[in-house]
Amino acid sequence: MNRTSTLISEAQISRGSQKVIASVVGMLCVFIIVTSIPSGVLLISAGLVAVIALLTVSVLRIRVTVEATEQNLTVRCRPFYSRTIPLEDVVDASPAPSSSMTEGFGVRYLGQRTWGLLVGGPAIVLETPGRTWLISTPDPESTATSVLAHAGRLKDR
Repeated sequence: MNRTSTLISEAQISRGSQKVIASVVGMLCVFIIVTSIPSGVLLISAGLVAVIALLTVSVLRIRVTVEATEQNLTVRCRPFYSRTIPLEDVVDASPAPSSSMTEGFGVRYLGQRTWGLLVGGPAIVLETPGRTWLISTPDPESTATSVLAHAGRLKDR
């Protein structure tokens, strides 16, 4: 069976944030190596730096996507998380108010049955019967409208 999906939205960490993260982690790695030379644990420290670098690359490559098929909506925080939501479970979608809740990176539990798939910046609020999602997107109005259209719940806004 061929299941075609439509990419509704894709967001990623801004270049400015990527540069800040890479700079801070780079300075940390240099500090680790420099302090390990006189202490004689260079091999262990080099391994730690390699693990930190790999994790940092994974974080810098985070992308939050929203895709729709005929029956489902798939929200992803690549490469770490993916969730399929039946379109019939979509109660509402709307642009999220600007707040500190939309900041940060990755998958986050925000309390009160609310989960965030975030890369900083604007977002939508996606409501389902079991939970509320805060999902980063470059164009919240268009993304919310498209989600509601796929779910057959487009209302006059």
